[in-house]
Amino acid sequence: MITIFAMLFSCSKKIEEVHRFYQENENIPASETTDFKLTYTLLGKKTLILTAPIMIDYNNQKDFAYQYFPKHIKIVLINHDNNEKTLITANKAYIYKNPDMAELIGDVHIIGADGSSLTTGQLYWDEFNRHIFGNDKTILRQNDEQISGYGFDSSLDFKNVRLSKINGILKVRQNKNL
Repeated sequence: MITIFAMLFSCSKKIEEVHRFYQENENIPASETTDFKLTYTLLGKKTLILTAPIMIDYNNQKDFAYQYFPKHIKIVLINHDNNEKTLITANKAYIYKNPDMAELIGDVHIIGADGSSLTTGQLYWDEFNRHIFGNDKTILRQNDEQISGYGFDSSLDFKNVRLSKINGILKVRQNKNL
């Protein structure tokens, strides 16, 4: 019995040391995963597939939990209502737990199911509200139009896009009544 109590006491001391070590060294990740693939389902249907060569998980941080993808990230959003897919890629990304946001950095590309695309250097994505925004140079391509600007605010489907400081070539419809 004494040996068992001694073993349990020594294990609890080591666990306390590990907890203390993590508290003193907050920048140590909880885990690191290679060839990461996350498939998110809703009501039995795939709605999001996220792949990355490396994912470093800092969800053990008390004040600011996040996941870091340092070497490319690819996200496929699947809309089963109309069988559409949206592809999102970036050089690296952070997914923050609170607030529930993603930050994509470096050669960020979004290609919608209708062929519309957005290219920028950095964007923030509120996945819950399907809202994206950023301040970097942005190129939006829809139909035969290409619009450039610095800063944007949009729904993920590009139906409500606002660009700042724009330039580009736009088609203008002529009103026959004038």
